[in-house]
Amino acid sequence: MKVHILGKIFIFIFLGFISILLWVNLRSPDDKRLDFCNSLKPLNQIEVKDYDNNGIKSRQGTFTTKVSFGDRRELKVVIFPKALSRNIWSKVSQSSIQYIGNGGDNNLQEWLSPDYFYLLEVPPQATALAFGRLCNRNGDVEVESIKKLEKISPTKIIINDKIYLSVSSPLPTIKPYTVIVNTGSNRLDTLGTQTEVYFTKENLKFE
Repeated sequence: MKVHILGKIFIFIFLGFISILLWVNLRSPDDKRLDFCNSLKPLNQIEVKDYDNNGIKSRQGTFTTKVSFGDRRELKVVIFPKALSRNIWSKVSQSSIQYIGNGGDNNLQEWLSPDYFYLLEVPPQATALAFGRLCNRNGDVEVESIKKLEKISPTKIIINDKIYLSVSSPLPTIKPYTVIVNTGSNRLDTLGTQTEVYFTKENLKFE
């Protein structure tokens, strides 16, 4: 009788162990991303010893791109670094960031689940920006310069002939080095707070 009860207990424990293993392995990419994003320290306060020459500690998924402006100026952009050297990178002031509206591509899916867009005034003499990855959406921030802005109604605008936005307040002045940043379809990924933004004035060199 005791053997029978012990057998049931063993089977119960074994099944529980298997269930935990399956849960860990089948977690969605969003859940795993939250593990990266739940750090209490800002990116330039995470202590690491092996920054590269650009003051960046990369991790799986870190990548770089460029934003071009009309005067041939190029701004390097780093997405999803693990840590940034405080000697090279500084946090962008929240006063330089402004929510502009929601929308995206001109299709039904984007209007049913619109992305949220922000204007970011690039700090003077900045040579590069760095963005933490979105925590509440499967993807990364998207950033580009504003080459064209067209107002098609009191509450709707088109940027660069492809980004259709609903706006609820008067548009701010678009300065020459203002970029538009897409933080995805979850408002929790607020730019500057939840999704951190940094800049540097150093002459970074990327391969």
